[in-house]
Amino acid sequence: MKRLFYLSLSLMFLFACGNSGEQGKAKTGTTVIKIGDVTITDDQIQDELASLPPNVKPMFAGKEGISKLVDELKKREVLYLEAKKAGLDKDPVYIKKVDDFKKGYLINSLVSRNVGAEGIKVTPEEAKEYYEKNPKDFEVAEQRKASHILVKSEDEAKEILAKVKKGDDFGKLAKEHSIDKMSAEKNGDLGFFGQGQMVPEFDKAVFSMTKGEIGGPVKSQFGYHIIKLTDIQPAKKLEFENSKAMIIQFLTQEKQKKTFEAYMSQVEKGYTVTVDQKAIDDFVNKHMGVKPEAGAVGALPPGHGAPPPSDKK
Repeated sequence: MKRLFYLSLSLMFLFACGNSGEQGKAKTGTTVIKIGDVTITDDQIQDELASLPPNVKPMFAGKEGISKLVDELKKREVLYLEAKKAGLDKDPVYIKKVDDFKKGYLINSLVSRNVGAEGIKVTPEEAKEYYEKNPKDFEVAEQRKASHILVKSEDEAKEILAKVKKGDDFGKLAKEHSIDKMSAEKNGDLGFFGQGQMVPEFDKAVFSMTKGEIGGPVKSQFGYHIIKLTDIQPAKKLEFENSKAMIIQFLTQEKQKKTFEAYMSQVEKGYTVTVDQKAIDDFVNKHMGVKPEAGAVGALPPGHGAPPPSDKK
């Protein structure tokens, strides 16, 4: 079974990434495989080896591995030729995929050449300045950790709560009675969460309790909760040193974005570009079931448009 897995894995990479046979750069080197008029050279085999992902390369190491690689290349080329013989290269879906790939590759090459990340640097001083000017970005709100026992009826919840207050083990009762099976397996533990992450009734109860307190029953859309608040992590601010790498990554992306936008603006000046907003609105109305508001041509109801621009830098 393991051998079959490795074989299928190698085929997956070879068929996805290969560049031998009729495709790829001009052939050089000694012919190793010949299939009709198609040849594969030792230079092409070397290219194949170099292009393999690191975790696959060991499968084709040594004499035995090279023999396996040659066999896979032979199979791939035969299947490629067979597919062409069957006319699959004329299939509209195939042609579109090839065109899409070419377009995407050319765009990526152009952008990489003109908006590369090599010249974009963010200094520690810039990161520190961002940290000091945006303190709220590094505030972590208070987190609370709670366990619960969820049941369907209020009477059952009251019975279980009475047992808990008499000293019965909360976790054991959660495993026996809670209909929230995921938390029941962990003695009712829900882990840490911030305010507003739970349903309103549960959230209100938990954030009005003191550590160690047991409360309830609290009714929600899911049933009746008996709640035990097990821990509180106070609100805190992340230290700069712990945030520096994240800030640098963010600012680098922002600089790349601005560089790209400037480049895009410059390129667009060489073309006549028009966008028909009414045609866009008509498309949205037709395909997404959105009707224009009365008196507003192409207007979208609240909630369907783009969010308002943020003034956050």
